[in-house]
Amino acid sequence: MSGIVGIYYINGRPVEVETLGRMVDILAHRGPDGADIWCEGNIGLGHRMLWTTPESLMEKQPLVDRTGNLVLTADARIDNRGELISALRLNDSPVEKITDSALILAAYAEWGNQCPERLIGDFAFAIWDKHKQVLFCARDHMGVKPFYYYYEPGKFFAFASEIKGLLCLEGVPCEVNEAKVGIYLCQLSGFAELKPDTFYQDIFRLPPAHWLSLSERELKFQSYWDLDAEAKKIQQSLKTDAEYIEAFRERFTEAIRCRLRSAYPVASTLSGGLDSSSVSCVARNLLSQYTNQTELLTVYADCGVPSTDEKDYVNTVLAQGGFKHHIASVTGPISSGQVVIPLLDQPVQMPTPAMLLAILQSVQQQGARVMLTGHDGDTIVSHGEDYPTELIVSGEWDYLRKMIRSHFDNGNLAETAVNGRVAAKLYDYADPYLKDLTKTFNVRNYAKAFEVLTTISQRRKFILKKIFYLLARNAYHWLQYVRAATWKRFNPNLNIQFTRQINLSQLLKQEYDYQFAYLSSEYLNHYRGITSGNLLDGTEQIDGISGGLGVEARHPFLDKRLVELCLAVPANLKYFHGFGRGVMRRAMKGILSEEVRHRRSKVDFYGFIVSQMEEDESPLIEDLLLDKQSKLSHYIDTDVLYQEYQDFSKSAAPWKSRRRRARMIVCAMFLSMWLRQSKNCA
Repeated sequence: MSGIVGIYYINGRPVEVETLGRMVDILAHRGPDGADIWCEGNIGLGHRMLWTTPESLMEKQPLVDRTGNLVLTADARIDNRGELISALRLNDSPVEKITDSALILAAYAEWGNQCPERLIGDFAFAIWDKHKQVLFCARDHMGVKPFYYYYEPGKFFAFASEIKGLLCLEGVPCEVNEAKVGIYLCQLSGFAELKPDTFYQDIFRLPPAHWLSLSERELKFQSYWDLDAEAKKIQQSLKTDAEYIEAFRERFTEAIRCRLRSAYPVASTLSGGLDSSSVSCVARNLLSQYTNQTELLTVYADCGVPSTDEKDYVNTVLAQGGFKHHIASVTGPISSGQVVIPLLDQPVQMPTPAMLLAILQSVQQQGARVMLTGHDGDTIVSHGEDYPTELIVSGEWDYLRKMIRSHFDNGNLAETAVNGRVAAKLYDYADPYLKDLTKTFNVRNYAKAFEVLTTISQRRKFILKKIFYLLARNAYHWLQYVRAATWKRFNPNLNIQFTRQINLSQLLKQEYDYQFAYLSSEYLNHYRGITSGNLLDGTEQIDGISGGLGVEARHPFLDKRLVELCLAVPANLKYFHGFGRGVMRRAMKGILSEEVRHRRSKVDFYGFIVSQMEEDESPLIEDLLLDKQSKLSHYIDTDVLYQEYQDFSKSAAPWKSRRRRARMIVCAMFLSMWLRQSKNCA
């Protein structure tokens, strides 16, 4: 992990060293091991260095090639080094002396705009091509490395690893993107559409798997990766479950092996869940082969409440040996936002950053600069939860009934009880399909819905009840859209004038329709998740927080080769005998403890958040809500929200039933913190 910045004055204005230096200095936390700039006329590039890989110890950036024609600044780790060294005919040089930045520059010299297609790893870079008078920039396949930019046609273009690197420039406006704030405050729970916008108006992010090319004449964007096409190729080459399981094991192991390349100790998160435990166990097995470490450093975030306690599962992993384990105590689920929001330049978009912050501080204390994570293994591997609906659409009732019955038919229940539970589960699975069939009044579709309900249950009362329910539900949703009050369903505390100003109901309807649109197959739903804005938001926030502590977070599940395979896996293997992520569970046999491999439960951090909201975090919440100078009242009716918090705090209801209310209050608190930080923004 490093920091990159750059300015290109399209109008010919010379780049001032002081201006570029200011951009580099403001990103000092991303690179304590060195800083440099390169300027020539109206173009300037800057770099902050954090040494992580052995080769990075020899790097000097910005890097100028031998001809002086190409100049590069990059935040990158390239994983297919051997393949590139051979293809680029660099075998005459010692491999250990070829830096990743040199490989990227040589790849551009050889393949031009096609070079990102040949790179595997995590990267964001910019190359000034003096001969072509073009600035070429690219971002890795999954957007692990950040790239933000501002463009004023005919005047100038600027980019940086963090938004603060742009906001320090004269000419870059500091204006809140109120449409994004409105969607953020409604906290939808589906997979959001990936968009290039940020919380600042006119500051954008380069999408993952894209390059941009800028000349005096035009700014061009292009995607260089077709995930769907690559997954379809895999489906043509792999035929059996055994082949997919072996391919998963190979690609997962390779993804972790690549991410162990480090000049410093490597640490791994270990929560006791399937993802981080799998990463830690495979990394432990590989560690002695590729590093000087004899034990893998692992860190567990302990929130101190029963709802988040995973130590029993963690202990089954530690019992295998080969780990040096640390427990990080977690505090301040809301106040931690005050630490991380200045690093993120936006409101926090995760339930709380406190766990990640505690883990990173522990990693830092152990002298590690690389942290392996299990980040979003849920989305990448997929639980296959849409497979049963897919079976219903294709009419494979017998197979689905058998699969469901295996969960209930254990000899302890009467036959009638088993049949009732199977029917109820079938209806749960059929519900998305039925909802799609009956969203408009079409006689043929309602006849099909009646047929589905008849197949689920022969009870006439059940069928009629469900048909009336579908009619009533769809009528209710239609009336909400007609009344243009959709946002009230998600956050009734919003300032009505603000919602009208940005036409939030329309914005929300568009976003809602995307997130919850019915898709007819597990494959399509899986693809939507992998390419969602949620995944990218989480990845960027992890980078921002880890970057602030001088640690590079590496995510094996976001390796492009593994992502392609996981999408290609047949739906029946994703949802194997009712177990989500079946391909991974089977691939980890003999590597992962059986307790974790068969685990279905997940912790809920809101048990920790709610308890802290009522106790230690209460003074901060009161302060943020009662701050009369705050801009929060522009977006939220703070009087209503304050009363909401008072009612929330006095409630005797269990924390699980108050989860949504807690989420909305915490969301408002993170927004308030960001607005305080961005007080100079319009």
